[in-house]
Amino acid sequence: MTDLRESLRPCPFCGSAEHEADRTCLRIIPDSQNYYSVVCWCGTSGPIKESEKEAIKAWNKRDYADRQAVWNPFNASKNAAALDFKGNLKSIGLSTILQILSSDNKSGILQFTNGKKRRAICLKEGKIIAGSGQPGIQLGQILYQRGLISPEALLQVLDKAKKAGKRVGEMLLALGYLNEDTLKELIHQQVREVVFDLLGWTEGDFHYQDCLVEFDDLVVQDINAIQLLLESAVKKDEWAATG
Repeated sequence: MTDLRESLRPCPFCGSAEHEADRTCLRIIPDSQNYYSVVCWCGTSGPIKESEKEAIKAWNKRDYADRQAVWNPFNASKNAAALDFKGNLKSIGLSTILQILSSDNKSGILQFTNGKKRRAICLKEGKIIAGSGQPGIQLGQILYQRGLISPEALLQVLDKAKKAGKRVGEMLLALGYLNEDTLKELIHQQVREVVFDLLGWTEGDFHYQDCLVEFDDLVVQDINAIQLLLESAVKKDEWAATG
């Protein structure tokens, strides 16, 4: 399997190759029924197949064109009788979108695409509870950058999370790599970085879907979208004043 492993294409979402510096970023993980999939340390998962060989082939067939169909960063289930709308940021801005969803107490996934860039925001009852897609700010990556977890331990966490059907943050908490307060701090950091980044986009497509959002209450950090927008406006003014 060595040659096949070495042929793994980079992750279509974060761009990580199998090996980078002193860490392994991609791993082939079996589930409890001995089916396989390729998992990136950013949390992206490839199609589930009956063998390592098929899992690698399926991963390598993925590219930026099919991200819409395969990317589900929050493992949310779509609500059949749901609001589903899309558009372009040139016609309606992020601030307006978030204000609408917040005022209507919406629960679902808001995704953005701009070329190869991809971002997502998860809302529950109008509050933002998670953000994803910004390179370098996945929970495991932040812990690694802070020296709180090794690459090997991080891959083990991803492995255990996938097998248990849990989110990475929940597994990090269960295994004692962080406490509730630290996890909520990291989630808040993720959300802020994703929203602040999106506010800088002048173009790109968005797609919102009502979804069944099921997060462990212990790891949920409710963030008021309007307050976050106001905070970003203040920061933008501060940057302009010092620029």
